[in-house]
Amino acid sequence: MVSPTAQRNVTIEDVARAAGVGRQTVSNVLNSSGRVGAATRSRVLEAVAELGYHPNHGARSLRSRRTMQLCYLMSQEQLQPKNLIMMQFLQVLVAEASRRQYRVVVVTGDDDPRTEMRRLISSRSVDAFVLSDLEADDPRVALLAEVGMPFAAFGRITAGMPQHWADIDNAEAEAQAVRHVLDLGLRRPGYIGYASGHHWDAEREAGFRAGLAERGVDGDGVGLLGIDDDASAHAMIRSFISSARPDAVLAGSDKIAIIVYSVAAELNLRIGRDLAVVGFDGSVGAELLQPTLTSVVIPVEDIARRVLARALRQVEQGPDGEPGEFVVSWLRLGGSTPQPRA
Repeated sequence: MVSPTAQRNVTIEDVARAAGVGRQTVSNVLNSSGRVGAATRSRVLEAVAELGYHPNHGARSLRSRRTMQLCYLMSQEQLQPKNLIMMQFLQVLVAEASRRQYRVVVVTGDDDPRTEMRRLISSRSVDAFVLSDLEADDPRVALLAEVGMPFAAFGRITAGMPQHWADIDNAEAEAQAVRHVLDLGLRRPGYIGYASGHHWDAEREAGFRAGLAERGVDGDGVGLLGIDDDASAHAMIRSFISSARPDAVLAGSDKIAIIVYSVAAELNLRIGRDLAVVGFDGSVGAELLQPTLTSVVIPVEDIARRVLARALRQVEQGPDGEPGEFVVSWLRLGGSTPQPRA
């Protein structure tokens, strides 16, 4: 026998009745807006699944005058397959947006992106923008703030601009890694990072110094190495390890840590015994290494969800004057550092 709900289109009112809540509560759950308790949210989602309710996106867009589309601006560098962190961010962003009935339009290029941004804004093709790879006084932020367009970013925004961002504290995360190796009794740590000019690379290097100073270690350990480009990275790292002879290398990225593994093999150094290594990113590649890499984990999934929620909150509720937020990172232990002493 065909159930009554299968004979007609299920409405949001049907879901509300089945869950024992009001229509607005159902709307809040489906749009991830407002405050809804966990138990109520669970009842609503169960009713949605049981009744087979599917929102009418076309009618919803006409009523709200929304496009149900977001624009994510990416550089060509971020689109490279080796950029695992940003690929993970994009995947979560798309999946989470889809769950909220939104589509993500990706715009990329090395030219000034503001031309395309202005076109999208003037044509009202998107409801909000998502940014990453921010620099000081980022012109994209300035444009969006000037026109009052909803947006949010993975990465900190310069003071004086709307603070719609979520990020980690790079310096504190690196200092935590330093404390870890010093607590293991290692006394000759060195740091290898990118000399990119990006603020996050500078912050991680500063965190290395701060972690040493906090534990009363003078100077920069056995030294710091700044990598200018990937082509010269292997030779530079080999020279650094051969001359400085660190007992631990703290790397500014998992990508650098992988090169350290290769260099250590050439120098007959056993990772985790002769040389401890700590990466930064917590990428999937870190878990594929042998031994597995101890690494600072960037909670990319959490950050993506927070950034998306921040952007959509502005779309649904208007301007947002809240400050940016730091998301807690952590150190995932692997075999590349000795086991902590009991």
